[in-house]
Amino acid sequence: MKIYDINDAIKQLEAQDSAAFFTSGASMRPLLRTHKDIVVISKVTQPLRVGDVPLYKKKGVNKLILHRIIGIKDDNTYIIRGDNTYHKECVPHSDVVGVMTALYRSGKYIDCNNSKSYKTYVWFNNFVYPVRWLWKTKIRATLGKIKRKIIK
Repeated sequence: MKIYDINDAIKQLEAQDSAAFFTSGASMRPLLRTHKDIVVISKVTQPLRVGDVPLYKKKGVNKLILHRIIGIKDDNTYIIRGDNTYHKECVPHSDVVGVMTALYRSGKYIDCNNSKSYKTYVWFNNFVYPVRWLWKTKIRATLGKIKRKIIK
């Protein structure tokens, strides 16, 4: 299996149905670790669903992004967020280059459509998101203010 640079995905997916890529960045942690895990990106052959991880072109930035669909609008626009981020993006279907269909984590092959452990991860990550968001945006900031007042 040849592994390509993720920014070559458009060219590779024009030539073949799927290709493997190393990832970079922290927005999909803990699932995807920078330069350690390999994702298999395939051409989009069916409508995307909530939970799918599309690779898309981000407007105004010359790079491709891999984030999870958390909602779909009526106009076929996806509401997308990284597993390790707290902001949402709206991405039109026309910006989608491909979709993650599998990954290699520590050398182990994981099929995104059939793996029970992967589906459990997706469910759990979505389930605990409100708690993580509350911790990151509210509780941690409040504790920091209290700590600063005590130290004064």
